[in-house]
Amino acid sequence: MRQLNVKLSEKQHERLRRVAARRRTPVAWLIKDYVDSLGDDDAERVRAHEATQAAAHGGAFAWLAAEPDLYTEADGKPVAGAASRRR
Repeated sequence: MRQLNVKLSEKQHERLRRVAARRRTPVAWLIKDYVDSLGDDDAERVRAHEATQAAAHGGAFAWLAAEPDLYTEADGKPVAGAASRRR
């Protein structure tokens, strides 16, 4: 097992301590869990989208294709700032 010593500012240390306390876990375990979660990029990307892919391709929502659209862009009033968020 390797040991790593890291210098943190007082603010960083306090922030880390608060997160660990909120999760009721030692700081060292919090850091180990974070490092374990890094994994390789491809595996991480797959894990992040597993639920989305399962929902999209699993057929659970296929019945919605036969449902009529309830609302169109002509319905309702525009929301202020909505146009800038769509871009």
